[in-house]
Amino acid sequence: MERSLRERIIDLLKEKEMSVTEICRELDLEPERAKEIYKIITTLPKILKRKGMQLFMLPPKCMSCGFEFENPKPSKCPKCKGERISEARFKIV
Repeated sequence: MERSLRERIIDLLKEKEMSVTEICRELDLEPERAKEIYKIITTLPKILKRKGMQLFMLPPKCMSCGFEFENPKPSKCPKCKGERISEARFKIV
């Protein structure tokens, strides 16, 4: 029986810290499916809590000024207006 995409993402994030782009690459998914991965990740905290686990996010940062975002998918830095932003990284513990 094939594991669901959510189960495969959980397995990956238990092993190591990853960005959505890395998850897509690791699971041989098209980059266009990143939105779907983000949606799954937003549902994980409730599921993991029941299993005694927790999802952690290393927030995205502006590569120009170092500003840290709370939103996992920012588009532009409010501080310096830069658009070079590192991706959020996720890990399950």
